[in-house]
Amino acid sequence: MALLSGMSTLISTTVNNYTTFPWAMILNGWFSGIAYYGLRIILLTVVLKILLSPLDLFQRYKMRKNQLISIRVKPQMEKLEKAYGSNPKVLQQKQAELNRREGMSYMSSCLPMIVTLVVFIWLWQALLATANYKQFDNYVKIYDIYVDAYEASYENEKYYDPDNGTLSVVYGGDFRAAYDDAFATAFAESSDVSSAADAALLGTAALVEETAYADLYATTYSAWFAESYVAYYDADAENKDEAIETAVAKADNYGAKKAADIVVQYCETIAQNDVFDYYEGIGEYADGKGYQHDSFLWVRDIWSPDVPWTNSLKTTQSEFVAAIGNYATDPDRSGLDRDTLDKIVNSYETVMARVINETSEGPNGYLILPVLAVALNVLMQIITRRQQKKSGQDQAAGQNAGCMKAMLFVMPVIMGVFALMYCAAFTLYMVTNSAMSLLINLVTTQISKKMVPISGEKKGKVKEKVDGKTTVSDIEKYGRPDPNGDKKNKK
Repeated sequence: MALLSGMSTLISTTVNNYTTFPWAMILNGWFSGIAYYGLRIILLTVVLKILLSPLDLFQRYKMRKNQLISIRVKPQMEKLEKAYGSNPKVLQQKQAELNRREGMSYMSSCLPMIVTLVVFIWLWQALLATANYKQFDNYVKIYDIYVDAYEASYENEKYYDPDNGTLSVVYGGDFRAAYDDAFATAFAESSDVSSAADAALLGTAALVEETAYADLYATTYSAWFAESYVAYYDADAENKDEAIETAVAKADNYGAKKAADIVVQYCETIAQNDVFDYYEGIGEYADGKGYQHDSFLWVRDIWSPDVPWTNSLKTTQSEFVAAIGNYATDPDRSGLDRDTLDKIVNSYETVMARVINETSEGPNGYLILPVLAVALNVLMQIITRRQQKKSGQDQAAGQNAGCMKAMLFVMPVIMGVFALMYCAAFTLYMVTNSAMSLLINLVTTQISKKMVPISGEKKGKVKEKVDGKTTVSDIEKYGRPDPNGDKKNKK
């Protein structure tokens, strides 16, 4: 197939890098001086968390205020439980009214959560877009190497004579002349076409072996030439001289049709070998001149998931098209014209043939990032849950408290699914984001304690007034109903 025929050499193909996404623009523009994308993602995540930390401080502050309110209204809550304990619906309504009057913030954690979710979705889209761009751009660099090698071999070797529509003298002419002589000599001795053809092939063996491309002679030109020669000779055995002439003419005609395919096959092989050397970093591409994976520690390519059962190499065109998204079909997104885009995408299996067949990629990762993402999220959920209990948000949430508990299990599962399905770059963001959240949580919690001090908190006890008397209670009981409250009151 003449896939690349007529195409001028592509010295460098430039692909649009999805600058419509602010986060992608930052990764590919502002942070372009950082060689490793993993470090870019970590830096971007740290900067985002620091910029959003005032919201986290606001959340901790409101939770401390809620905790103080819970301590203050606890006696009133107990009175409401005595009065309306038999009617849970009314009790919940009365408790909610009391909390509102006292300034309890039901939505204290919603604003930071909403902002975090918006950033999460936005950055997820940006990283997926960047993953599409990087995988396509990396392949386009390989494609350029292929085209350059293909055209160089086509122009330099000149196996095909376009003026005469036949193989050049260097490739086919010498062989045909040697075969003709050998066949004529053998036929004169045996008068048998088949044995003469066999003898002619043996007679040209030396010529075949002397060429730089003996395998092509043996498997292509010599085979179909002899086949055609013998077939036409047999068809007109009564006039042997004319039959030989016809056989030569027909064989030449057949050669004209096959020559281009033979040359393309040869040039493809040369180009595929060059791509293989580039991908493996060997030969002229040794010493860091070859293909560079966007790796991160143990992850071979961060644009594929950190899992051991797959790797970053796409073995079929359909897999490649799925990996690059709209870059495969949208000229505006890729920045390439339609014809060039189609040639680049449709040639994937040809360009990568030897890499696909001979490269052993190994696992792309070892599930370390997914495990870290889930574990850190579980830890964050547990800490947040304890803080919500202490601040009284469980009680304030009422029936929604069950949803808050469910999030302890739902969020880690969601994180796990994202980590396994999408690129390791996004999982790295989730891990860094959770680690930074834990650190910022620790800092903002300490700051909020200074902003809203609670008497006796350091000793685990707080003072409160009940019916004009000062009593001391365990601090961890605040923010949730006391299951032993009724028994104490009865005594």
